[in-house]
Amino acid sequence: MKLLKAKQPKPAEAPVSLAERIKQARAEAEEFIESKVSELKASPDGAILSVDWLRMNLRALNGGHCDCKVALSLLEKDSDNG
Repeated sequence: MKLLKAKQPKPAEAPVSLAERIKQARAEAEEFIESKVSELKASPDGAILSVDWLRMNLRALNGGHCDCKVALSLLEKDSDNG
């Protein structure tokens, strides 16, 4: 026979500030960009190029200095390629 525990209310989570959510989104976007740079570096064409050049070129072609714009552009290209 199973003993059922009474449901206990979940502790109220403190709301995360807008600044913290933006920092988290930016960090995730930066991680995604770095994963794309690593993919490029692993390709035959990217092997001879420096990681810094690949990163700079990827940003230049996909939105510039804003991590979020670059990540969104890369995600859009990925979805277009299926």
